[in-house]
Amino acid sequence: MDSFFLQILNMSITSSYVILFVIIARLLLKKAPKIFSYMLWTVVLFRLVCPFSFESIFSLIPLSTQTIPGDIMYSQIPQIDSGIAIMDQSVNTSLPAPAVGASANPLQIWVALGEAVWLLGVSVLLIYCIFTAIRLYLKLKTAKHISVNIYEITGIKTPFIFGIIKPKIYLPLGLPENEKAYIIKHEQTHIKRFDHIIKPFAFLVLCVHWFNPLVWVAFFLMSEDMELSCDESVIKQMGSDIKKDYSASLLSLSTGRRIIGGCPLAFGENNTKGRIINILNYKKPAFWVVVVAIVVMVAVFIGLMSNPQKEQLTVEDYANKFIEETIASYGTGDYYFEIVETKITKLERIASLDGMLPSTLEIWSLEYRLKPEDMSRVMLAGGMNEIDGWITEEASMGKPMLVFSFDDAAPQYLGTIWSGETDLSTPAGQEIALRSFLEGKGLLPRESYSGGHVVVKFPLSTGETCQLLLSQPIVQGNHGIWCVERWMDGNGTMYYVTPETDIAIAQYYKALQNEVDNGHKPWLMDPLQVALDWIKNDLEQWQVSTDDLAAQYSATVEDFLETPESRFIGFISDFETDKFSKPSFHLDQIEWLTSEDSERLKELNIDPDDLPNGFYIHNPHSYPMFHQVTEDTVYSIIVLGEEVTHSSVTMEEFVKHLEQFPDFTPPFWVVTKNGYVQSITEQYVP
Repeated sequence: MDSFFLQILNMSITSSYVILFVIIARLLLKKAPKIFSYMLWTVVLFRLVCPFSFESIFSLIPLSTQTIPGDIMYSQIPQIDSGIAIMDQSVNTSLPAPAVGASANPLQIWVALGEAVWLLGVSVLLIYCIFTAIRLYLKLKTAKHISVNIYEITGIKTPFIFGIIKPKIYLPLGLPENEKAYIIKHEQTHIKRFDHIIKPFAFLVLCVHWFNPLVWVAFFLMSEDMELSCDESVIKQMGSDIKKDYSASLLSLSTGRRIIGGCPLAFGENNTKGRIINILNYKKPAFWVVVVAIVVMVAVFIGLMSNPQKEQLTVEDYANKFIEETIASYGTGDYYFEIVETKITKLERIASLDGMLPSTLEIWSLEYRLKPEDMSRVMLAGGMNEIDGWITEEASMGKPMLVFSFDDAAPQYLGTIWSGETDLSTPAGQEIALRSFLEGKGLLPRESYSGGHVVVKFPLSTGETCQLLLSQPIVQGNHGIWCVERWMDGNGTMYYVTPETDIAIAQYYKALQNEVDNGHKPWLMDPLQVALDWIKNDLEQWQVSTDDLAAQYSATVEDFLETPESRFIGFISDFETDKFSKPSFHLDQIEWLTSEDSERLKELNIDPDDLPNGFYIHNPHSYPMFHQVTEDTVYSIIVLGEEVTHSSVTMEEFVKHLEQFPDFTPPFWVVTKNGYVQSITEQYVP
């Protein structure tokens, strides 16, 4: 829906320019037959409906037809590109950048809000249109049939057409015969030209672009040109002698209303004054006027229907643009150093993949050097080196890898991934790097394989709860193998799983599926066994057993994206309220064991029958864990009385409670999620 809404906005922006141009062109065609002005609105309708067009050197569109990029909500530096520098600069400086740690970019919120308002407006207009059409339809049931598709009805003051498939002409009752002939001819001309279809369709388009005031202007001007051109057609067919009588009939039937009975699907006579003036002034146009009108109309059609030709950039052109943007980000200038020359030392394609997007994707490795005007002014830092007066650089994220999609052999730059952030040495690593990149751009869903999923939660040796997303990459159902496609730690950070193979991922899993089909490795059909194998061998969490796994079957991606809660128990110390950005403390983690933990007690060589007060505290950790609390953290302390109960307190009260234990602090259960403490609950010690 996001991409569709942004496409509507782009089409409306382009159409706004086209509407303004058509309004100017109407003035140039003032002396020409109105049919030419009416036909010009076809271009506007095309731009409002069609999301694509052809390119031409004759295009009159001065701006980009994709002013708002499809990935603007996910961009670290959101920008529009209208082709008008002043407008772009003023808008781009006001666009909010994504906040570090935020669950959603500000633009995502604004776009979602815009979608809701847009859909509300469309719904209101469509409901209004349907309601009034039904109301008018019921009212017209009392109409008297005159001939063919002509009806008379009381209660109306102006003739109109109603219906699309079988349009009917409705006339006011008691219309004089001499006027009736002109009016019927006028309405029949509308039907012959399919105006009864064109106008309702134009109104539906208006409903989609209701937020654009220029589209409303275009709708009413198109309606006016429709009527004027229809009047001229009637005079041309019936002769100029009817001008005065025809004008008189218009005057007697004038209501000044553009729509009938509140229904936009039925239209009658409007703009009576303008129509009468046009009728009285109408005369057969000179040949040269028609020729000029045709030339203007053809030029406008070609110029406004076609998109401006894009500058065809090569991979090397995009690489140079990337270098220019990198230099600009340094903020070089008179107070630092100035780059006078650049040189690409390596531009090599390292991967080409099909199947992820409709177009082919390629990854290109880029290395370059920068020559400063004065090397002595350069302070080498952040991976910079100097070779023969040139600056080389390798950022902490590695070297830039440019990502392109290829449509009809033309490269389209999608963005950059960095060699230090992923392993690009194998086809599997390259595919995972591209998937991560494309998901971040919103171009792929947040799942590698559609179908059924299983989410498995498990504890790390640190006590932190993590979770896996398991999917069936080849065959769905009982006979399909499972794989771990990604996992998430307790802070909500997601990691992609790269299979250890030198072949493409699809080929790797197909080979495993074939093994299972042939009776080998049947455990690959059990998601819990696959999860346990991955946890032990990839994360090296050998202490995890099947009993530690909590599986959610028939899970969705949304279930996986919900950060798991981690539960710790330990001794709290160093509770600081103003030392860091958020109040914090250290937790000396322990194991709270009771007689129910017989297996763990056996591992520790502790007799379950020899537990003082029924519990045992095992404290193997020597380094405390650092935690931060938020305004939403819940604190619960023990209140001693006839019964042991817990009471919720404020952070300040909790800190005072801790100060009561100078020598021995009771253990506390700490629940964390997304890197912050959700709750702290005191453990009762008998």
